[in-house]
Amino acid sequence: MKTRVRKRFVHTAILGILGLLVLIRCNDAASKPQVSESIPEIDKNREAKLLTAFFGLDNALPKRAKRLYRNAPGQDGMPLVFSHELEPNTLQASDFEVTTQNGTKFQVEGATLLPANEEFELRTVLLIGEYGNYLDNPPTSVKIVGDLLSRTKHNFKGESIAVIPLEDGPILSYAEYFTYDENYPYDEKGRGCDCPKKKTKMVVRTVWAGGVRAINGDELGTSELNDFEVTLLRGKDTLLVRPYRFADLDDNDNNIDLCLKETGIPILVKVNENRVIDPRGDANPKTQIEVVSRW
Repeated sequence: MKTRVRKRFVHTAILGILGLLVLIRCNDAASKPQVSESIPEIDKNREAKLLTAFFGLDNALPKRAKRLYRNAPGQDGMPLVFSHELEPNTLQASDFEVTTQNGTKFQVEGATLLPANEEFELRTVLLIGEYGNYLDNPPTSVKIVGDLLSRTKHNFKGESIAVIPLEDGPILSYAEYFTYDENYPYDEKGRGCDCPKKKTKMVVRTVWAGGVRAINGDELGTSELNDFEVTLLRGKDTLLVRPYRFADLDDNDNNIDLCLKETGIPILVKVNENRVIDPRGDANPKTQIEVVSRW
Protein backbone atom coordinates (compact mmCIF):
# COMPACT_ATOMS: atom_id res chain seq x y z
CA MET A 1 0.00 0.00 0.00
CA LYS A 2 1.31 3.48 -0.79
CA THR A 3 2.53 5.39 2.23
CA ARG A 4 0.44 8.44 1.36
CA VAL A 5 -2.80 6.43 1.27
CA ARG A 6 -1.94 4.58 4.48
CA LYS A 7 -1.16 7.81 6.36
CA ARG A 8 -4.32 9.51 5.13
CA PHE A 9 -6.48 6.60 6.18
CA VAL A 10 -4.78 6.09 9.52
CA HIS A 11 -5.19 9.73 10.53
CA THR A 12 -8.84 9.95 9.44
CA ALA A 13 -10.03 6.47 10.32
CA ILE A 14 -8.32 6.23 13.69
CA LEU A 15 -10.13 9.35 14.80
CA GLY A 16 -13.30 8.48 12.93
CA ILE A 17 -13.73 4.84 13.82
CA LEU A 18 -12.10 4.74 17.22
CA GLY A 19 -11.52 8.34 18.20
CA LEU A 20 -14.84 9.99 17.39
CA LEU A 21 -16.32 8.26 20.38
CA VAL A 22 -17.98 9.77 23.42
CA LEU A 23 -17.93 7.36 26.32
CA ILE A 24 -21.28 6.33 27.73
CA ARG A 25 -20.55 8.17 30.95
CA CYS A 26 -20.89 11.46 29.05
CA ASN A 27 -24.21 13.28 29.05
CA ASP A 28 -24.12 14.26 25.39
CA ALA A 29 -27.56 13.33 24.01
CA ALA A 30 -26.05 12.57 20.58
CA SER A 31 -23.94 9.85 22.17
CA LYS A 32 -26.88 7.92 23.55
CA PRO A 33 -27.64 4.55 21.90
CA GLN A 34 -30.77 4.44 19.74
CA VAL A 35 -32.76 1.55 21.15
CA SER A 36 -35.44 0.02 18.91
CA GLU A 37 -38.94 -0.41 20.26
CA SER A 38 -39.02 -4.11 19.34
CA ILE A 39 -36.69 -7.00 20.06
CA PRO A 40 -36.58 -9.71 17.37
CA GLU A 41 -38.43 -12.75 18.75
CA ILE A 42 -36.00 -15.07 17.01
CA ASP A 43 -33.16 -13.76 19.19
CA LYS A 44 -34.79 -15.28 22.28
CA ASN A 45 -34.10 -18.78 20.95
CA ARG A 46 -30.59 -18.19 19.61
CA GLU A 47 -27.39 -18.80 21.48
CA ALA A 48 -26.05 -15.49 22.76
CA LYS A 49 -22.26 -15.22 22.74
CA LEU A 50 -19.22 -13.03 22.26
CA LEU A 51 -18.16 -13.41 18.62
CA THR A 52 -14.88 -11.52 18.18
CA ALA A 53 -12.39 -9.32 20.01
CA PHE A 54 -10.05 -7.35 17.74
CA PHE A 55 -6.83 -5.60 18.86
CA GLY A 56 -7.41 -2.66 16.54
CA LEU A 57 -4.92 -0.06 17.74
CA ASP A 58 -1.89 -0.22 20.01
CA ASN A 59 -1.03 3.05 21.78
CA ALA A 60 -2.36 4.88 18.74
CA LEU A 61 -5.41 6.99 19.63
CA PRO A 62 -4.49 10.51 18.43
CA LYS A 63 -4.11 13.70 20.49
CA ARG A 64 -7.32 15.07 19.02
CA ALA A 65 -9.22 12.36 20.87
CA LYS A 66 -8.47 14.24 24.11
CA ARG A 67 -11.45 16.50 23.45
CA LEU A 68 -13.64 13.41 23.49
CA TYR A 69 -12.07 11.61 26.46
CA ARG A 70 -9.25 13.13 28.48
CA ASN A 71 -7.16 9.93 28.68
CA ALA A 72 -7.78 8.68 25.13
CA PRO A 73 -4.59 9.90 23.35
CA GLY A 74 -2.01 7.16 23.11
CA GLN A 75 -4.37 4.47 24.35
CA ASP A 76 -5.34 1.12 22.81
CA GLY A 77 -8.63 0.42 21.01
CA MET A 78 -10.31 -2.99 20.98
CA PRO A 79 -13.75 -3.57 19.39
CA LEU A 80 -15.83 -6.54 20.58
CA VAL A 81 -18.75 -7.94 18.57
CA PHE A 82 -21.64 -9.82 20.18
CA SER A 83 -24.26 -12.08 18.62
CA HIS A 84 -27.11 -10.13 20.23
CA GLU A 85 -27.83 -6.46 20.80
CA LEU A 86 -26.81 -5.31 24.26
CA GLU A 87 -28.90 -3.62 26.93
CA PRO A 88 -27.10 -0.23 27.00
CA ASN A 89 -27.73 0.56 30.66
CA THR A 90 -25.89 -2.60 31.74
CA LEU A 91 -22.65 -1.71 29.92
CA GLN A 92 -19.76 -0.59 32.14
CA ALA A 93 -16.00 -0.56 31.66
CA SER A 94 -15.66 -2.73 34.75
CA ASP A 95 -17.51 -5.54 32.91
CA PHE A 96 -14.32 -6.44 31.03
CA GLU A 97 -10.91 -7.88 31.83
CA VAL A 98 -8.11 -8.20 29.27
CA THR A 99 -5.29 -10.75 29.69
CA THR A 100 -1.97 -10.37 27.89
CA GLN A 101 0.55 -12.91 26.64
CA ASN A 102 2.50 -13.03 29.91
CA GLY A 103 -0.65 -13.41 32.01
CA THR A 104 -1.02 -9.79 33.12
CA LYS A 105 -4.66 -8.81 33.62
CA PHE A 106 -5.80 -5.30 32.71
CA GLN A 107 -8.99 -3.54 33.76
CA VAL A 108 -10.77 -1.56 31.05
CA GLU A 109 -10.81 2.23 31.38
CA GLY A 110 -13.62 3.03 28.96
CA ALA A 111 -16.32 1.08 27.10
CA THR A 112 -18.81 2.46 24.59
CA LEU A 113 -21.35 1.31 22.01
CA LEU A 114 -20.39 4.19 19.74
CA PRO A 115 -20.07 4.64 16.86
CA ALA A 116 -22.37 1.67 16.01
CA ASN A 117 -25.22 3.02 18.13
CA GLU A 118 -28.17 3.05 15.72
CA GLU A 119 -31.29 0.92 16.07
CA PHE A 120 -30.49 -2.81 15.59
CA GLU A 121 -26.72 -2.11 15.68
CA LEU A 122 -26.06 -2.29 19.42
CA ARG A 123 -23.80 -5.36 19.32
CA THR A 124 -20.33 -3.75 19.09
CA VAL A 125 -18.47 -2.46 22.16
CA LEU A 126 -15.25 -0.47 21.87
CA LEU A 127 -12.81 -0.85 24.76
CA ILE A 128 -10.39 2.03 25.37
CA GLY A 129 -7.41 1.67 27.71
CA GLU A 130 -4.06 -0.08 28.03
CA TYR A 131 -3.97 -3.80 27.17
CA GLY A 132 -0.30 -4.64 26.71
CA ASN A 133 1.97 -3.91 23.77
CA TYR A 134 2.70 -5.46 20.42
CA LEU A 135 5.08 -7.33 19.96
CA ASP A 136 6.39 -7.79 23.50
CA ASN A 137 3.20 -8.55 25.43
CA PRO A 138 0.04 -8.26 23.33
CA PRO A 139 -3.48 -8.95 24.61
CA THR A 140 -4.53 -12.56 24.09
CA SER A 141 -8.01 -12.83 25.63
CA VAL A 142 -10.97 -10.83 26.89
CA LYS A 143 -13.31 -11.99 29.64
CA ILE A 144 -16.69 -10.62 30.72
CA VAL A 145 -16.42 -10.27 34.50
CA GLY A 146 -19.50 -8.12 35.17
CA ASP A 147 -23.22 -8.42 34.55
CA LEU A 148 -23.50 -7.42 30.89
CA LEU A 149 -26.94 -8.23 29.48
CA SER A 150 -28.34 -8.62 26.00
CA ARG A 151 -31.71 -7.07 25.23
CA THR A 152 -33.13 -10.58 25.57
CA LYS A 153 -31.75 -10.62 29.16
CA HIS A 154 -28.94 -13.11 28.53
CA ASN A 155 -26.05 -12.44 30.90
CA PHE A 156 -22.65 -12.61 29.18
CA LYS A 157 -20.79 -12.75 32.50
CA GLY A 158 -18.12 -15.44 32.50
CA GLU A 159 -17.69 -15.61 28.72
CA SER A 160 -14.22 -15.16 27.23
CA ILE A 161 -12.66 -15.13 23.80
CA ALA A 162 -9.23 -15.02 22.16
CA VAL A 163 -8.13 -11.65 20.77
CA ILE A 164 -7.47 -11.29 17.04
CA PRO A 165 -3.83 -10.06 16.85
CA LEU A 166 -2.96 -6.48 15.93
CA GLU A 167 -1.25 -7.41 12.67
CA ASP A 168 -4.21 -9.44 11.37
CA GLY A 169 -6.69 -7.85 9.02
CA PRO A 170 -10.42 -7.46 9.73
CA ILE A 171 -12.86 -10.37 9.33
CA LEU A 172 -16.62 -10.74 9.21
CA SER A 173 -18.04 -11.22 12.71
CA TYR A 174 -21.79 -11.32 12.08
CA ALA A 175 -24.32 -11.01 9.24
CA GLU A 176 -28.11 -10.78 9.13
CA TYR A 177 -30.72 -10.19 6.44
CA PHE A 178 -33.92 -8.18 6.48
CA THR A 179 -36.34 -6.27 4.28
CA TYR A 180 -37.78 -2.80 4.68
CA ASP A 181 -41.26 -2.49 6.11
CA GLU A 182 -43.34 0.36 7.49
CA ASN A 183 -41.74 0.00 10.93
CA TYR A 184 -38.14 0.15 9.76
CA PRO A 185 -36.26 3.33 10.86
CA TYR A 186 -35.38 4.20 7.27
CA ASP A 187 -32.81 6.91 6.48
CA GLU A 188 -33.01 8.04 2.87
CA LYS A 189 -29.95 10.28 2.79
CA GLY A 190 -27.02 11.50 4.81
CA ARG A 191 -24.32 9.62 6.68
CA GLY A 192 -25.20 6.01 7.32
CA CYS A 193 -28.18 6.13 4.97
CA ASP A 194 -29.94 2.94 3.86
CA CYS A 195 -30.19 1.13 0.53
CA PRO A 196 -32.53 2.70 -2.05
CA LYS A 197 -35.95 1.47 -0.96
CA LYS A 198 -37.52 1.07 -4.42
CA LYS A 199 -34.63 -0.93 -5.94
CA THR A 200 -33.76 -3.11 -2.97
CA LYS A 201 -35.46 -6.48 -2.44
CA MET A 202 -33.23 -7.67 0.41
CA VAL A 203 -30.54 -6.22 2.69
CA VAL A 204 -27.63 -8.18 4.15
CA ARG A 205 -26.01 -6.33 7.03
CA THR A 206 -22.39 -7.31 7.61
CA VAL A 207 -20.69 -6.54 10.91
CA TRP A 208 -16.90 -6.57 10.82
CA ALA A 209 -14.50 -7.21 13.70
CA GLY A 210 -13.53 -3.54 13.44
CA GLY A 211 -14.21 -0.52 11.28
CA VAL A 212 -13.34 -0.92 7.62
CA ARG A 213 -12.86 1.05 4.43
CA ALA A 214 -11.88 0.16 0.90
CA ILE A 215 -8.30 -0.90 0.26
CA ASN A 216 -7.44 2.64 -0.93
CA GLY A 217 -8.77 4.24 2.26
CA ASP A 218 -12.01 5.53 0.73
CA GLU A 219 -15.53 4.37 1.52
CA LEU A 220 -16.57 1.13 -0.18
CA GLY A 221 -17.92 1.71 -3.69
CA THR A 222 -18.48 0.22 -7.11
CA SER A 223 -14.92 -1.12 -7.35
CA GLU A 224 -15.57 -3.55 -4.46
CA LEU A 225 -19.05 -4.80 -5.39
CA ASN A 226 -17.85 -7.86 -7.31
CA ASP A 227 -15.73 -8.98 -4.35
CA PHE A 228 -18.79 -9.49 -2.13
CA GLU A 229 -20.82 -12.64 -2.84
CA VAL A 230 -24.10 -13.66 -1.23
CA THR A 231 -25.57 -17.15 -1.46
CA LEU A 232 -29.37 -17.05 -1.72
CA LEU A 233 -31.66 -19.99 -1.05
CA ARG A 234 -34.64 -20.01 -3.39
CA GLY A 235 -36.78 -23.07 -2.86
CA LYS A 236 -34.46 -26.05 -3.38
CA ASP A 237 -32.03 -24.03 -5.45
CA THR A 238 -29.14 -21.76 -4.49
CA LEU A 239 -28.19 -18.60 -6.31
CA LEU A 240 -24.95 -16.64 -6.11
CA VAL A 241 -25.51 -12.88 -6.29
CA ARG A 242 -23.55 -9.71 -5.68
CA PRO A 243 -24.78 -6.45 -4.17
CA TYR A 244 -25.58 -3.66 -6.57
CA ARG A 245 -24.71 -1.09 -3.93
CA PHE A 246 -23.29 -0.60 -0.41
CA ALA A 247 -25.14 1.35 2.27
CA ASP A 248 -24.75 2.46 5.89
CA LEU A 249 -21.51 4.20 4.91
CA ASP A 250 -19.60 7.26 6.12
CA ASP A 251 -20.71 6.89 9.74
CA ASN A 252 -17.41 5.48 11.04
CA ASP A 253 -18.75 2.19 12.36
CA ASN A 254 -18.20 -1.48 11.52
CA ASN A 255 -21.61 -2.11 9.90
CA ILE A 256 -21.81 -2.32 6.10
CA ASP A 257 -25.12 -3.04 4.34
CA LEU A 258 -25.22 -4.99 1.07
CA CYS A 259 -28.13 -3.97 -1.16
CA LEU A 260 -29.59 -6.83 -3.22
CA LYS A 261 -31.99 -6.71 -6.16
CA GLU A 262 -32.74 -10.45 -5.95
CA THR A 263 -35.23 -12.23 -3.70
CA GLY A 264 -34.57 -15.34 -1.65
CA ILE A 265 -33.12 -16.25 1.73
CA PRO A 266 -29.48 -15.17 2.16
CA ILE A 267 -27.53 -17.94 3.90
CA LEU A 268 -23.86 -17.05 3.34
CA VAL A 269 -21.73 -14.01 2.55
CA LYS A 270 -18.15 -14.14 1.28
CA VAL A 271 -15.60 -11.38 0.74
CA ASN A 272 -12.41 -11.73 -1.29
CA GLU A 273 -9.08 -10.98 0.34
CA ASN A 274 -7.42 -7.56 0.21
CA ARG A 275 -10.62 -5.63 -0.41
CA VAL A 276 -10.95 -3.69 2.86
CA ILE A 277 -8.54 -2.36 5.48
CA ASP A 278 -8.82 -1.60 9.18
CA PRO A 279 -7.74 1.73 10.79
CA ARG A 280 -4.12 0.52 10.94
CA GLY A 281 -4.13 -0.23 7.21
CA ASP A 282 -4.16 -4.04 7.55
CA ALA A 283 -6.00 -5.77 4.70
CA ASN A 284 -8.64 -8.45 5.22
CA PRO A 285 -8.05 -12.15 4.57
CA LYS A 286 -10.66 -14.00 2.55
CA THR A 287 -13.59 -14.13 4.94
CA GLN A 288 -17.07 -15.60 5.04
CA ILE A 289 -19.89 -16.06 7.52
CA GLU A 290 -23.38 -17.54 7.69
CA VAL A 291 -26.24 -15.06 7.44
CA VAL A 292 -29.09 -15.20 9.96
CA SER A 293 -32.54 -13.69 9.81
CA ARG A 294 -33.24 -10.60 11.88
CA TRP A 295 -36.88 -11.61 12.30
